[in-house]
Amino acid sequence: MGITVYEPALVPPDEPARERLVEGSGALGVREDGALQSLVEDVRETLQTHAAAVSIVYKDWQYIIAGAGYAAGAYSRRTSLCGHAILSPGEVFHVADIAADRRFAGNPALTERDSLRFYAAAPLLAGPGLPLGTLCVFDRAPRARFSTSDRGYLRRQAGMVVARLERLQVR
Repeated sequence: MGITVYEPALVPPDEPARERLVEGSGALGVREDGALQSLVEDVRETLQTHAAAVSIVYKDWQYIIAGAGYAAGAYSRRTSLCGHAILSPGEVFHVADIAADRRFAGNPALTERDSLRFYAAAPLLAGPGLPLGTLCVFDRAPRARFSTSDRGYLRRQAGMVVARLERLQVR
């Protein structure tokens, strides 16, 4: 048995601007929004995953503001996969097998919680194209295949999440 050391995601170089965008978006104040909850449930069903969530990454935390198969609440950014996903805002982040990926070896949240094996996330791009967080899906089984169509669907639904957050902000 080898020793593994988990390293949290780096902080994006534009983090101060991204944090201001999160603060101004009002996303951190969203609770129990039926439209977001419905969207997350549809994503979970369409992509046939164990869980789906809207995750807002802010300071040392990721806030799940809508979840299907994953509880809403605050989770440590240090162990967050979404913290990694926001580093590549122009693409869908995909990990076919979390247990086999060196970046996540030894991550206590992934070894202790539900033995998650698959993860994919589309960034929630707002304002000048900075990510508020992600729309993400998880599964307990690895998935070698996550098609171009699946990625496109997840990206489009992430756009719907951002549109919903913008509508909520206007109220």
